[in-house]
Amino acid sequence: MKIFIIIKEISERIPRKNFQLLGDLPLWQHLVKELQDYDVYIDTDSKSILNECSNMNNINAYQRKQNFIDLESGELSPALLMIDNFLDTFVDDDNEIIITTHVTSPFLKKETILKAVNILKTGKYDSVHSVTKHQEFSWLEDNMKPINFNPNVVQKTQDLPPIIMSNGGFFIFKKKTFKQLNNRIGKNPYYYPLSVPENIEIDNYDDLKLAKLVKKGLCN
Repeated sequence: MKIFIIIKEISERIPRKNFQLLGDLPLWQHLVKELQDYDVYIDTDSKSILNECSNMNNINAYQRKQNFIDLESGELSPALLMIDNFLDTFVDDDNEIIITTHVTSPFLKKETILKAVNILKTGKYDSVHSVTKHQEFSWLEDNMKPINFNPNVVQKTQDLPPIIMSNGGFFIFKKKTFKQLNNRIGKNPYYYPLSVPENIEIDNYDDLKLAKLVKKGLCN
C-alpha cells in the first residue's frame, strides 16, 4: 500500500492555502502527520515542503516536473499525469494498492482510510472513492431542473433520494486499474460516505473558517 499526495505552493482561491495555520500546524501537515506510519509519496513544487519532509522517515517528497507546473495554468488539472508518473517511478507491482488523498482534508483519519482499503481488498469493487451525502431539495443551476424531487409534491427531506457528491478525501485503486482506465475511479467503484468532520474539504475561505472552528472545538 502506497499513499500519493500532491501539494501545491500556490493556490488560487486562498493564497498559500496549504500553508494556512490550522491550530498550531500549517494545513498540509495535519494529514501528513496522521499518515506517519505509512509510506507516503509527495509530489510538490514547494521547496519548504521538500526541506521539511527530508526529516520525515516515512515520506518520499520529490520535485514536481516543470511540464506539470506549466499545465497548472490551463483549464485541466495535470493530476492524472502526475499519478501516472508516480506509478511509473515508484510502483513496480501492478496489484499494489494506491491511495491518493489531499491535505485539504485535514480531519481525515487513518482508521477510515484503512476501512476503505479493506473494502477494496474484498475484490467486490475495483476502486473506492470518498463522498458526501446530501439529502436536500436540489436543482441544476444552469436550468434549475430538479434533481431528486418532484416539484409538484411536497416531500419530507428525509424521504428524498440522497445526492452523492465527490469530495477530496481519497481515491483508492490498484495500479493496474489506473493503468487500464487512466482514471482514479474504476468501472465498479464503491462510494464511501464520509461524515463531519472528516468530509470537510478546504477549497475556499468559508471552508477554512469552518475548519478552524472545528479544530478549536476538538482541542477544547
